Amino acid sequence: MPTLREVGEFEAIRRVLAARPAAAGVVVGGGDDAAVLRLDPARELVVTTDAFVEDRHWRAGLIEPETIGARLAAANLSDLAAMAARPRWALVSAGLRPDHDLDALLALDAGLARALAAHGAATVGGNFAAVEGAEWLSLTLLGDCAAGRAWTRAGARAGDLIAVTGSPGRAAGGLSLLQRHGVPAGETWWSALAAAWLAPPARIEFARNAAETEAVAAAIDISDGFAADLARLCEASRVGAEIAAAEWPQDPLLDRAAAEIGAEPRALRFAASDDYELVLAVRSGLRGALEAAARALGVPLAFVGRFVAAEGVFEVGADGARRPLPREGWDHFARSSRKTAVPPSR
Repeated sequence: MPTLREVGEFEAIRRVLAARPAAAGVVVGGGDDAAVLRLDPARELVVTTDAFVEDRHWRAGLIEPETIGARLAAANLSDLAAMAARPRWALVSAGLRPDHDLDALLALDAGLARALAAHGAATVGGNFAAVEGAEWLSLTLLGDCAAGRAWTRAGARAGDLIAVTGSPGRAAGGLSLLQRHGVPAGETWWSALAAAWLAPPARIEFARNAAETEAVAAAIDISDGFAADLARLCEASRVGAEIAAAEWPQDPLLDRAAAEIGAEPRALRFAASDDYELVLAVRSGLRGALEAAARALGVPLAFVGRFVAAEGVFEVGADGARRPLPREGWDHFARSSRKTAVPPSR
């Protein structure tokens, strides 16, 4: 298993490029000074980027290189899902120590490639640089959508319903259990929670199907926490939100994880990051169409409240009382811990 120092930069690049699949719409791919891509004039380009840093987004020994690559893809794919865009091409850059194992790099790139290919995208270029300290990865993902049809955060209005995919909080619960117990060797009660962090789903197909229903007025993905990301959508749309506690579906696995790690299920659900699920503003008259789109793909979808004219985000309890929902979530510059933070019990 040679290191990057032993094979050198250009041999490492040659081996990485040799293992990558071909991609549609690519005139010139990786290996030249820049990629040349063929665009459809009837569609608009949608572009996002994200970076992972060692010991902040992943920790050696807790996650395999292939899974790191897949998680990096998921973070970017989730952004395109929030725009109802089709993933097409990616550029990946990495800061790597010279003693980085070449086979581990190839495995990471393969995991990235498989995760992208599952949604019709491929890597078309990038860059490697040597570092002495923490390693890092950066992915830029390009997609497209029909002209004028991209979802944004700014389309919600009072009376729209609030819908959420999946079960927010699972990723944080899963990471905490992975840190305590290590990667499960077999099936355990918390395997699904571990998978929520190790292999978060990309809601690309659901988003594109949902866009066809015209039920979704605005969207955002949950990368920093449900409460924080919902507040951002509200700010962009200039509306408020009321979350109905009684309408949020129960998640016994999340409850059990919260009890084991000493956190409140509510805090995990609202404030923890890295779920990569979607929060949607849904026109009330088209709720059934969106539910049918989710059901056809087996995507969990819950309606948990509605948008209101008054500013602020509130939780409405079973007693009807309105309580402000704190805007808690991940902030890279406010914390020094790893990306998925588990809110403490209160």
